[in-house]
Amino acid sequence: MNHHKLLSYAHLILAGGYLVFALVGSWAKRGSSYGAFSSDGGTGFGIIGVVLGVILFLCAIFRIIGRAQVLPGLGVEQLTIIIGVAAWLNLICFIVGWLPIFEYGEGRRRGVPGTGWGVVGGYFTVSQIPLLLSPLTLGIPSPSKGIKALSDKNRQLFSIGTIASGIGFIVFPFMAWVESGSIQLSAFDGRSGNPTSGPRFGYLLLILGVILVLAGLMRLRPKGLAEPGPNMLLSHCLLTIGVLSITMPLGIIISCLQRSGLDIGVGTWLTLASSLLVIGLALSENKSRDAVGV
Repeated sequence: MNHHKLLSYAHLILAGGYLVFALVGSWAKRGSSYGAFSSDGGTGFGIIGVVLGVILFLCAIFRIIGRAQVLPGLGVEQLTIIIGVAAWLNLICFIVGWLPIFEYGEGRRRGVPGTGWGVVGGYFTVSQIPLLLSPLTLGIPSPSKGIKALSDKNRQLFSIGTIASGIGFIVFPFMAWVESGSIQLSAFDGRSGNPTSGPRFGYLLLILGVILVLAGLMRLRPKGLAEPGPNMLLSHCLLTIGVLSITMPLGIIISCLQRSGLDIGVGTWLTLASSLLVIGLALSENKSRDAVGV
């Protein structure tokens, strides 16, 4: 059995383990335990986590049967690392962002809900896919051949779109993300000094926004920006940021729709639009370059 088969079966085991933890395990403890689809449990982030788990499991099957391409310009191994990063950080966003918004209990027993065993188990299984398996898979083979270079005009257009999306990631988290009556919570509102906690996704979005702006500006140079690797191009990194970032507003939107008394703020919708722009730019560049690695 060669290294590709070994890594493929390891991927299948880890993806299957994550999917079981996400689907069957508890996501939140509020006196009782609540699962992925409960409005008191995983809610929007649980639903997204299960969907990402299904995609990771299907990618593992594709790798075992030898399928190389999922979409034009996007290979199975590349999609695996993209979805793996998104699934991993979706759990972190749920723990530090959504879970602390609603306290439960009364008096001394009042506090932030606990994390369920499904989230803990899912974290340790899915984190190994982008941290260990996918880098090995992308790093062992020889570089892909036939990847086309971008024309200067297209490179400038993609760069300007990247910068615009990055500015959105920096600005929109300061706007209202969750509303309830007269209360408006931005993505930077936390529990410190504020009895009502906000989603607290703003710090991660701010980092992603700065990365996008810097990358876009550097790609505008005549020499452009060097690719991260022969089998992982800048467009794949853009797609990773796009898929990761969209889990935050999408999780908030689904969660607010599940719970009564909550409204979706304008910052959430605008961040969703920025994420869709990044994903569209990345998919368009992948297709134009035929950028299938491995």
